[in-house]
Amino acid sequence: MTHTCSRRLFLLGSATTFAGAFLAACGSKEPEEVPAADVPVGSAVIVGDFIIAQPTAGEYKAYSTLCPHANQHIDEVQGDKVRCPGHGSMFSISDGAVLNGPARDPLTEAQISENGDTLAVTD
Repeated sequence: MTHTCSRRLFLLGSATTFAGAFLAACGSKEPEEVPAADVPVGSAVIVGDFIIAQPTAGEYKAYSTLCPHANQHIDEVQGDKVRCPGHGSMFSISDGAVLNGPARDPLTEAQISENGDTLAVTD
C-alpha cells in the first residue's frame, strides 16, 4: 500500500505546522511576581528567569538570568553583584555592567513594574 500526498494536503499540513510554531513563539509568558519587601536594598533576588534588584531604596531593576557570554543561567547573588557559574563572570545589579569577564556584554534588561507592594517582571 503506497501513500500519496497531494499538493493540497502538503500545503495544508505545512501551513498548520507553521501557524502552530508561530503562535507558540509569540505566546507571552505570565510575568514573574515578587513582593517588593523580598528584594533587599543593595542586593537582588533571582525569581524564575529574572534577577530583580534594588540597588538603592525604592529603585528596582530587572535583568534576564541568561549570561550574555555563554548563555548559562546566573544563579548566584553576592551582595551588589551577580555571578555566572559557567565562567565566573560578575555583573553589577545597578546597571547590569560587566565587572569581571570573560563576559563582554552587560546583562539584558527586563521590564519591571510596580503594582502596589508587588513587582512584576517580563521580557
